[in-house]
Amino acid sequence: MAAKVNGSSALVKEDEEPMDITVTHTELYQTLIDAGLPQKVVESLDKIFQTGKCKGGLVAYTDLDERAIDALREFNEEGALSVLLQFKESDLSHVQNKSAFLCGVMKTYRQREKQGSKVQESTKGPDETKIKALLERTGYTLDVTTGQRKYGGPPPDEVHSRAQPGIGTEVFVGKIPRDLYEDELVPLFEKAGPIWDLRLMMDPLLSEHFLFIFLF
Repeated sequence: MAAKVNGSSALVKEDEEPMDITVTHTELYQTLIDAGLPQKVVESLDKIFQTGKCKGGLVAYTDLDERAIDALREFNEEGALSVLLQFKESDLSHVQNKSAFLCGVMKTYRQREKQGSKVQESTKGPDETKIKALLERTGYTLDVTTGQRKYGGPPPDEVHSRAQPGIGTEVFVGKIPRDLYEDELVPLFEKAGPIWDLRLMMDPLLSEHFLFIFLF
């Protein structure tokens, strides 16, 4: 129908239907609610399960065990949401145990709380294109957990099929800049000899990394 609006004619819809803004959840939504998690935390976690994605990797409900859910329940709502945001933004490309990784994120959050420092973990991560090229060149594996990136250990059979090198073959290297990763470290240490494994230790409470490397 036409109606006068500010002295001019305008079309006004009668009985306009409201927009449908139905929110859908996974079948696990109620299970998480029953587990005692706050509703906003459940919605955040359920959204991760719905999309199935975190940065660099897929996440399913089966990836998180009861221990991780119990630990998350011990946080207040604000803390739990911060932990889940950090988990979602973490690079999970080479993370095999995502439940343990989430527990590690929660542990780091607690440590920062005790120190009274702002909880944040947003340093630039590795260039995944270069990491992929390195793994394709060497045939080594990379396993990422909270606080550690393990390259090799053992190496491919065509590189070394005998027992792990013994005492005297492990080297400790400190003061590794936080923005250095395997794509730059491996070529450097390969000059000293074949690598059995390289473990890059990343303590978020420290300004530098350090590593242990077995050569043979």
